[in-house]
Parts: sequence; C-alpha cells; structure tokens
Amino acid sequence: MKGGDDLSPSPLSPATLEVFSKGSTHDSMAASAGSCAHCGRQGVALKRCMRCKEVSYCGAECQKAGWKGHKKTCEPRKTVEEVWHEVRACHFPGDWRGVLKWEGRMEELLAEGTDANNDFTLHAFSRAHQMGLKSTKGSVHAGRAIRLLEMRVELLVKMERFRDQGEALCAVADILLALDKMKEAATTYTRARDVGAAHGFFSVESDACLGLGTIAMNDGRPEEGLDLLRNAVAAAPLSEADEGAYSVNALRMLIDALFATNAIDELEPLVPRFREAVQAQSRREGRFQPAEVRNFYISARLHEVPCIPSYCPAL
Repeated sequence: MKGGDDLSPSPLSPATLEVFSKGSTHDSMAASAGSCAHCGRQGVALKRCMRCKEVSYCGAECQKAGWKGHKKTCEPRKTVEEVWHEVRACHFPGDWRGVLKWEGRMEELLAEGTDANNDFTLHAFSRAHQMGLKSTKGSVHAGRAIRLLEMRVELLVKMERFRDQGEALCAVADILLALDKMKEAATTYTRARDVGAAHGFFSVESDACLGLGTIAMNDGRPEEGLDLLRNAVAAAPLSEADEGAYSVNALRMLIDALFATNAIDELEPLVPRFREAVQAQSRREGRFQPAEVRNFYISARLHEVPCIPSYCPAL
C-alpha cells in the first residue's frame, strides 16, 4: 500500500509487535523488566513475582513494601491457551476493551498459534481497535487497526481466503477515508476491488466501488463517482454474502449522490427498489431497520413534501 511507512504491511516480528503493545493495560512486564517495581532501581538483579510473573523487585523488602498495591492486580499468569479463550470470550459479545486487555500477550498468541488461530487473533485485535476508534475517536486505535489488518491481509493471501482478504482491505480503506487520507484510501479500495473481481466476490467489489465512488464525489468528479456507485448497486444483488444489506447500503449511497447532482429522472425508479430492499431486510432480521425511516425521508424529499420528521437523518 502506498503512503507513509507507518501504514505499510508489517512482518510478524517482535519489533513490530512491540508497537501494538504500547499503551496496553498489560504492559507492566515490559515496564518492569529493567527496574524494580517498587523503588525503581536499575542495573541490579531483579526477581519476578512468582505468582503473576508480571512485575519484578530488587529484593524481598521491596516486594513486601509493594504488596499492598500489587495484590489488587496480582493474579496467576494465564497460559497462552487460556488467554486465547479469554480473547474469544470478549470478542464475540463485542467487548473491545476486554480484548485489548490482552494485547500485551499477542506476540505469544501469534508465536504459538496455527494459521487459523492467528487469523482469529489478528481479526479480534484489529476489530477491537476499530470499535475503539468509533467509541473514543483515538488516533492510536486507527494506526494499530491498520497495521493489524495489513498483517491479516498477508496471512489471508497465504491461506488463499480471498473474500476475507478483500474485506480486510476495505476495512483498512474505510479507516484511511475517515482519516482524510484519500489517496491511500483509493489505492487500498482499488486493491480490494481487484481481489473481488479476480476471485468472483461481488460483495467485495460492491464495498470497494462504494468507497471509490465516495472519494470521487468528494473530489469533485461526479460522473466518475456516479458510475462507481452504479457499479456497486449492480454488484450488490449478485453478492455471495447478505444480499439485502449490500443492496440497501449501495442504493442509499447512490440515491444520496443522485440527489446531490439533481439527477431526478434516474433517482425516481430507485426509490421503490430501496423501499423493497429495506423492507426485505427488516423481515429477514425480524426487526425494524433505521433505513425504513430514511426511506420515508427520501420519498418525501423527492415529492417535495414539507412535513419531514426532525429525527430523520439528513442526506
């Protein structure tokens, strides 16, 4: 991927993985490796706490003196297998903070895991950082998510899992787009589209075209942007994944773009398609979709009805 060195794919090396563990809630081992956890002395022989093996002391006196504070967090050090199961237990309910609690052990997980396990590990930690980015807007989450996703892309190429590779590239591009790194985002979306086209994964093509279309529209290239968004709509019903979700998203973005360019003639026949896609998705998932409200907003705006509810999302 083109761009700064901080966004380039990283090998599975200790030097690279050290970047990920910085700021982790479980980096006390690295912090205490060269100094006593109580008095801070350096250049002396240190002994680790035998129970948690996370902190070190220069002698028994410092260990006893530091116990009052350390006992609150001192727990037997979990095995790699136990950590892996802890990460899984936090990942599936979407507890991103719980996943990142174990980021300091990620190097061990990757060193001892199979390709399949390592794919899950990289997915879990990259997803946790993506969720952290949405929740906190912290730029540190963006950089770590991109690095982990690029590492996962390399692994997925080796495993020949091309759909997952394309989706991971789209996730990288989405983050870059949110950071206003348009050139890097466009390059990455193009990589994803090429993967989807080469291996017949229309969901990846649809997502990539949506991103490229958004960039073109924002860059003042409306014709190119509309063509890309039309391609996304055309690919969505062919998707091997959740056809309804891709159709709703692609149609919504194309409709927004057509409103922006006042292409009403092309817009009108898309409104009932959007309504049908949203209703089908609601029936399939058994719950009301926020896009149903948006459908009413689109219809009202198209027909210039003034009584639009204030809670409807703006186009």
